[in-house]
Amino acid sequence: MRATRQLPTKIKEQVKTTILYYAWTDLSLDNHFCEQWLTVTADEVTIWSASAALANQIQLADIINARTVEAIGGGSFIVDQHSGSQVLLRYSAGLAAMFGYAAKLIMAVVQDDVLPEASENDSPHVCSVCSATWSSGARSCPACRDHRRVLSRMLGYAKTYKKQMAVAASLLVVTTLIELIPPYITKIMVDDVLQPMNLGGALLWLVIALASTELVLALGQIVRGFIGVRIGAKLMGEIRTDIYNALMGMSLAFFDRRQTSQFIGRVNNDSEAMRQFLTDGLMWVGGNALKLIAIILVMLTLDWKLTLLAVLPVPLIILFSVRIWPKVRRMWYRQWRSIFRLNGQVGDSLSGIRVVKAFGQEQAEKERYAAANKDAVVQNVKVDGLWSAVFPIFAWLAGSGVLLTWYFGGDAVLRNQMTLGVLMAFIAYLGMFLGPLQWFSQAVNWTNQALSAADRVFEIMDTPVEVADTAHALALHQVRGEVRFEQVSYGYEANRTALKEIDLTVKAGEMIGLVGHSGAGKSTFIHLLCRFYDPGSGRILLDGTDLRHIRQEDLRRHIGIVLQETFLFDGTIAENIAYSKPDASPMDIIRAASIANAHDFIVRLSHGYDTRVGERGHRLSGGEKQRVAIARAIIHNPRILILDEATASVDTTTERQIQEAISQLIKGRTTFAIAHRLSTLKDADRLVVLDQGRIAEIGTHEELMSIGGKYFSLVQAQQELSSARGRLV
Repeated sequence: MRATRQLPTKIKEQVKTTILYYAWTDLSLDNHFCEQWLTVTADEVTIWSASAALANQIQLADIINARTVEAIGGGSFIVDQHSGSQVLLRYSAGLAAMFGYAAKLIMAVVQDDVLPEASENDSPHVCSVCSATWSSGARSCPACRDHRRVLSRMLGYAKTYKKQMAVAASLLVVTTLIELIPPYITKIMVDDVLQPMNLGGALLWLVIALASTELVLALGQIVRGFIGVRIGAKLMGEIRTDIYNALMGMSLAFFDRRQTSQFIGRVNNDSEAMRQFLTDGLMWVGGNALKLIAIILVMLTLDWKLTLLAVLPVPLIILFSVRIWPKVRRMWYRQWRSIFRLNGQVGDSLSGIRVVKAFGQEQAEKERYAAANKDAVVQNVKVDGLWSAVFPIFAWLAGSGVLLTWYFGGDAVLRNQMTLGVLMAFIAYLGMFLGPLQWFSQAVNWTNQALSAADRVFEIMDTPVEVADTAHALALHQVRGEVRFEQVSYGYEANRTALKEIDLTVKAGEMIGLVGHSGAGKSTFIHLLCRFYDPGSGRILLDGTDLRHIRQEDLRRHIGIVLQETFLFDGTIAENIAYSKPDASPMDIIRAASIANAHDFIVRLSHGYDTRVGERGHRLSGGEKQRVAIARAIIHNPRILILDEATASVDTTTERQIQEAISQLIKGRTTFAIAHRLSTLKDADRLVVLDQGRIAEIGTHEELMSIGGKYFSLVQAQQELSSARGRLV
């Protein structure tokens, strides 16, 4: 694999043997931005500084395992040795794939295995335009994407409400023009009433005119604000719905490679940023741009020479904003990363609080949090400190225009070349002009945040679905249940195959027990049958039809599954049981719960079937959750039943009762069962023994025991373990 940046010559000169692989990182061990390099040879792993100084070196013979630990915004590259674990380096999120490949390569060398082939997704790219690092899994460099296209697409959401937005825009024009009236009325009051001491009724009428303009202005802003709120709420709902629908359509492989927590921010925060820009941002930018143009025109009519002096600092303000913006953007990224690292630390600690308490690691977690918090404080101080300096500079530059106006305008008044009313109106207009101008950089930031949020949202929407229905996918109305695997191979990673050349025909109504060591490929077999993934080679047929030619919704309507990891939604027990059949009657729910041996414990609860199970079902025990999950599969009434360690979380007595219920349930259904206790699979029509992704043996329990092969060894090992536990008891 070739990295996308050249290894510095000074490092090449110091490495005496062939370099198998090299990579770079942009973070130090204490999470500060810096450049470091990693080189891998047949004998050692070395970390170099940007100046080619040796930072760390480990012999491959001392390495037990090499791995990466992902976090929000980045990760760590860790090696496990006989002396303990060591973090070799840290990296930002854009380099994660590269170090994932480095870990696989090191382990292949350590185990004297075939070196893995690098896929396109294993290497980040360095943009030739801006030098930014981005993952090849993305379509293009995020920093150099065509923001005009993103903006156009984002504005597409507003097309539905173009009439309402046209009304809001009209009100904006009216209110902007009305805002220009008060300073002009002030000019008239000073020049025509106050200075000549005209005590007639003009003053009262001018005050009434001022009050009227303020009232009309307030009413216009209220109506425009109401329209904006109404449009904004609907836009927010549409954007959130589109993001969520896109996520629901993704294949499992999409989530396997990503942290699911990041999508919560995209559904909520990014959609909110887009909404603000479409409803508030466009109006704010458009309104202030219109106001600036109108003010300049009015000021030119009052005195064009003084106008030129007043706007003299404007180019300096714009130039200062453009020059400082890249620095501000980098500092914001660092602040964002430090805050997300802090939030990730809190999430990890609280999610695993039982583990923390069990091992007495409260102090260690406090120290980890303190380190992350210290970095967040430093970054906040830098960003806030910069802004505390930037705004006074903006104010000073803007104020210089006011000073020039006061001096030259005041001199003109003293020389009777300008009236005092004109000068006061001019100062008022200048204040209105400089207000929006000082927020020029903030408007740029607002726009940039909205475009970045939209880009992340559209990235999800545009991601191709890896396991998608074909254009002519077939509807599946009736299923007999015959399943056939033909030379099926699959690997979650390109260089690591989980199933290899599986050939198996299962008759309709047959019960198959899947047996094998952990990692043998049992769960992968089930995932392929459910078409969570598509085989890398070969095909799977259901009643003679390739699964890839069947609509996924129809396929899964005929499959009932109880997974090893029981998941319940935060709702009532009845809602969880009826999840696969929302129109189920109360009697259907009770019948399914009874078959799953769940009815008795449910009715003993204070609220019975209306008892809320809590997040992930934490209010129920492991066995109770498992029985609810079984009831959920039963009410589905599938033709194909999959039991992945369905009785793993129940005691022996309950397991026996559930097995009796399942024996009734599987009649006439094609069943695939994985069980920790091999004794529970004795009644299976056939047992399929998987070993390192291949089918090692097939037969009944008696046939396989008589062979004395893999299955025999598994049964013996389990019996010996049970005997040992019995002796301990």
